[in-house]
Amino acid sequence: MGHISQPEGKTGAITRAESDLSLEVVILLVYGVFMLLFGLVLFRIHTGELPYAPDSTYGLFLVIISFQVITMGKTPFGDLRRSWAAILIGVCTAVIGMAACFIPGLLAEPVRILVGLLLFAGGIALLAQLFLSEDKARLWLKIPGVLRHLTIACIIVYVFSIILGLVTLLPGITTDPQTAVLLIVYGIGFFYLSWGIQKAARTYPPGENPA
Repeated sequence: MGHISQPEGKTGAITRAESDLSLEVVILLVYGVFMLLFGLVLFRIHTGELPYAPDSTYGLFLVIISFQVITMGKTPFGDLRRSWAAILIGVCTAVIGMAACFIPGLLAEPVRILVGLLLFAGGIALLAQLFLSEDKARLWLKIPGVLRHLTIACIIVYVFSIILGLVTLLPGITTDPQTAVLLIVYGIGFFYLSWGIQKAARTYPPGENPA
């Protein structure tokens, strides 16, 4: 039987749209899905319908962070040059995360504190960079359109990182349902941020000055 060719117009557009997503956007989407699902599942964990191993959850989060560090040089505290040192840090983070996933209870307290510090201190560092850097919020807020959305999305994600970092470091300051709501909003914030980054990349290609 002969091969039936498909119309190229629509298929080509779909292919381009799919391949247009940057690695950074994909990782942010993974973060968003992780936080959203965790928030939704936490309601049922609270009622006792589902079992829960906190250190496994923290371990998986560390593995996602390590992937971002290794592939892009992006850390919870800001961007690094993708050097061997950054890759080594990412690998070590991944090992800790995988150990926590594979052997629940082995690193329960250390991974909780580590994740809490990464969220809390990282959120503060990124929020400070957002407003102190001349080429970020100071510039973006002057330009109507997607860059203002990007600024708002960054603020949402960074502020909720700080809040959830405190929740992780100080268990008991919120109830499980309250934490679940925070996680859901945090996840939605990641979706908003990924949209903003992708939209900004299309509107202002690399090398083009948004001003």
